[in-house]
Amino acid sequence: MTNSELYAMRSRAHYNHWTTVTLRYCDQDPLGHINNAATAAFLEQARIALVYPLLKSIGGPHPELVVARLVIDYLKELSFPGNVEVGSRIDRLGGKSFTLRHAVFMAGEEGCAATAECVMVFFDLVRRESMLPPAAVREALERFMREQPP
Repeated sequence: MTNSELYAMRSRAHYNHWTTVTLRYCDQDPLGHINNAATAAFLEQARIALVYPLLKSIGGPHPELVVARLVIDYLKELSFPGNVEVGSRIDRLGGKSFTLRHAVFMAGEEGCAATAECVMVFFDLVRRESMLPPAAVREALERFMREQPP
């Protein structure tokens, strides 16, 4: 990844979907900052808030999704109390998967606390294997990608 791509990932302007998550006291670790596992949970909330409404918007049954890869870069500490804002975007759409990018910010702050990349795979629960998404699902994801900032 180039330096300009890394810089873009840390900018609020790079994202077109936002999820606000309230920090909980139990999200802290013994050092007094928000635990890395809590950050992964914030990202999960953001993924669900972005993807499932898109899937439901097309109606009918839709494939399930599984996380194939999650990489988080922690850039600065987060502290209780408060809220975090997780920016999300669809970065790539493949045959049976797509890649999400995320950035985590303390609410009202510009400095990025973490960035993440998550690869989601369309999954057939009966066959227990990856699958091609229905055309309507692919079209909904492509439409969302066209609405994103560059």
